[in-house]
Amino acid sequence: MRATLADARLARYAGQFVWLELDFDNPNNQPFLLQHGVTNTPTFFVLDPAGERSNATQLGAMTLQELIGFLDRGVLAAAKSPADEARARGDQFLASNRHDEAARAYREALRLADSAWPERDSTVASLVWALMSSKQWQACAETAASEAARVGRGGAFGRIVVSGLMAVSQGEQAPWAQAAATILEPFAEEAIALPTTVRDHRFQLYQNLMLLAQGRGEKARVERLSERWLHELDETRPESDDERSALDIARVDAASILGDPSRVLPALVSSEQAMPNNYNASLRLAQMEILAKRYDEAVRACDRGLAHVTGPLGRAWLLQTKADALMQQRQPADARRVLEQALRAARAIGVPQARDNNILRITDAIKEAQKQENEH
Repeated sequence: MRATLADARLARYAGQFVWLELDFDNPNNQPFLLQHGVTNTPTFFVLDPAGERSNATQLGAMTLQELIGFLDRGVLAAAKSPADEARARGDQFLASNRHDEAARAYREALRLADSAWPERDSTVASLVWALMSSKQWQACAETAASEAARVGRGGAFGRIVVSGLMAVSQGEQAPWAQAAATILEPFAEEAIALPTTVRDHRFQLYQNLMLLAQGRGEKARVERLSERWLHELDETRPESDDERSALDIARVDAASILGDPSRVLPALVSSEQAMPNNYNASLRLAQMEILAKRYDEAVRACDRGLAHVTGPLGRAWLLQTKADALMQQRQPADARRVLEQALRAARAIGVPQARDNNILRITDAIKEAQKQENEH
């Protein structure tokens, strides 16, 4: 998204906005993140400087055209119609992490809008995302399945389809999930091929299609999708370290589902060499070294990452990965000691959801390590 934000076509907004970027894992930013209910990245706000009220909220990456529409919506602090007012309320609820209320406000906006309302597609996308974020899996999947055919083929289309597929994955074998998957999977294939689908969403579409195919035991389809995805990743030349990191995250996702770390290890080694001070590069490499059963190499990669980690979330993640490698080497006592360090790091994570999830996962891992220690 940094490349999009630097696009020259945004120059007309100079003087209207003060651009502010906050690191999710920096402890100094936690008061803002807590105030605005930020649980995922990227999250975007247009804030009124008087009281920091959100005039517009967007979860997830955007195309340039979506970003322009988002900024224009944020400039219009006074809504123009009842539908606009309801949409603005939805954005305010979303900015407060009140996803149920946001979904209701977006539904109300769609009910009030006339057929020519220019915000319809983006509001449908926000509705589906709010339903997913509030774990209303069936409503999310069914809304996405019913709306995907009706929206235009801009950036909102990919956002709607990927949200619906994520909800389908939560439904497993439920009849509603299977019915929605039948409708959404062809739309996902269409969205992947569209230039209007933002890259983050295209990668998530690949990932969810692979997971659904894997769940059905369709090994050949998993392999075909992974080859398409990995070929796209290999053909993309990163223009920045941020872009390189995003490509590496996708590589790890694809190789993990495929179960073939050898396909991505050379690229991850090159990334760590290109970004020696970026702990994420070392973390992604360590994850694939573990999958390749190269546990000593994974431990060393984690140690390299720990030398450059910038916040408690990254530290906890690296330490958990290191402990995983040690457990695989049948060193439960060493793994437990590393996990105790990870637990101390996790308790310093500022975002409650991330903190609680990490503490629970680490506590369970410590119990497993202690069990294996006692068995020896």
